[in-house]
Amino acid sequence: MITTESAAQPDQGHEHNRDRELVLAITDALVLAVGRRAAHRALRHARSRHHQAAQRRAIGAAAHLAGYSALIGYIWHQRRRAVPS
Repeated sequence: MITTESAAQPDQGHEHNRDRELVLAITDALVLAVGRRAAHRALRHARSRHHQAAQRRAIGAAAHLAGYSALIGYIWHQRRRAVPS
């Protein structure tokens, strides 16, 4: 049997479930946002590290080739001087 007091009070269980669902939705959205931000940060970090490593490799290759090109230039110059005109 329902009394007037219990009939006048709203269903608190329903409100509690709705609030809980809202909190879970907000929590999920925050987790996705933070996870997405962290993923973007990690990607930017990885790209910058890759770019720095690629730049270092390019500089090393250029220095390596510069040594060879200097050697070839020296040999070419010596041979050119040695050939009688």
